[in-house]
Amino acid sequence: MGKDNEKTIPEFTSDAEEREFWETHDIRDYDDGPADITWDLSPERKKRVTMRLEPSLIEELKEFAEDVDVPYQTLTRALIRRGLAQVQAERAEREAADAPD
Repeated sequence: MGKDNEKTIPEFTSDAEEREFWETHDIRDYDDGPADITWDLSPERKKRVTMRLEPSLIEELKEFAEDVDVPYQTLTRALIRRGLAQVQAERAEREAADAPD
């Protein structure tokens, strides 16, 4: 789908508003974004956390999110989930390699 034909994901003011939107819309109708990121669109309730990030990192996240046309908070959650899965997989590989035969 070319950029001119892509639908735009709206800015959400709350998690409830985002959940409601995705209950009535299909993510496949929107830009796929990076192929190796799994988008977390589960209805699981989110918990607010406080995290200190460098302003430059926040800007990078916002720019990247704009490129893939998703809210930057959604992108950030997806990247954290992806990073955690990668670290867990690497840890499992190390443990398997260290296990006695």
